[in-house]
Amino acid sequence: MLRLGHDRILMYHGTPATDAAALERQLRFIRLAFPVVPLEDIASGRNKNGRGRVALTFDDGLRNNVEVAYPILRELGLTATFFVCPGLIGRGEWLWNHEARERLKTLSQPALAELAGFVGGPAEVEAFVEWMKTLKISARRRVEEAIREATPAFTPSREQREQFDLASWEALERLDPGVVTVGSHTMTHPILTSLSAEETEAELRESRVSLEQQLERPVTVFCYPNGELSDAVVENARRYYRSAVTVDPGTINGNADAYRLPRYAVHARRTRRLVRRMVLG
Repeated sequence: MLRLGHDRILMYHGTPATDAAALERQLRFIRLAFPVVPLEDIASGRNKNGRGRVALTFDDGLRNNVEVAYPILRELGLTATFFVCPGLIGRGEWLWNHEARERLKTLSQPALAELAGFVGGPAEVEAFVEWMKTLKISARRRVEEAIREATPAFTPSREQREQFDLASWEALERLDPGVVTVGSHTMTHPILTSLSAEETEAELRESRVSLEQQLERPVTVFCYPNGELSDAVVENARRYYRSAVTVDPGTINGNADAYRLPRYAVHARRTRRLVRRMVLG
């Protein structure tokens, strides 16, 4: 079914320099096919004139979003939202799943199997990381520490740092607010359903406070890490933000819940797939 009159939110993650040309071509196509508007226009339904619109979002606050995607957005006159985890920036840390995955990749299969047996997880890297996402936060942190102990020689390469380093406060402060809206992605990117009620509220509340204090701009939009949510998590989002996005695919037309907004995952090198989703929804 054609849904050309419906709005869409697109979800990007990393934008490495090797994808810069493909990303520019893809964004030019999007701009030609649909009006690109701020996320809050779609969340609130304002300025809707019957034609389908698109909002661009970039998750995790990665350095390559600032260094690669932002100049392209500015050159093309497009707006976007960058979702940021302020609790990780000052410590110079990666998202926990990025660090765990890259460390696990350095282990031999016997060493990975030994670690998996020790902590009770599967002996395959991607399955191991997905299993970690199911753990309560305290258990997950114990597994993270076991991974670090099993990989004491791990040092990120230049390529890994380009892929997984987070943007600094200085880089975020230089973003033109007319181009990029900064949104909250929690303080430290936990799976929110793994937290207690108090921990969940703190992650949402403190992220907004930290971002607004550091960047001196309002922060009103939220992104659920990994798309994991519950009714209690959504209620916290309602308490502190005007809208929130998920990772569930879908179009938006009229009566969408502003705190469960769907998004289509896209990649700069997969424009044909994007075309199908943009046209058919």
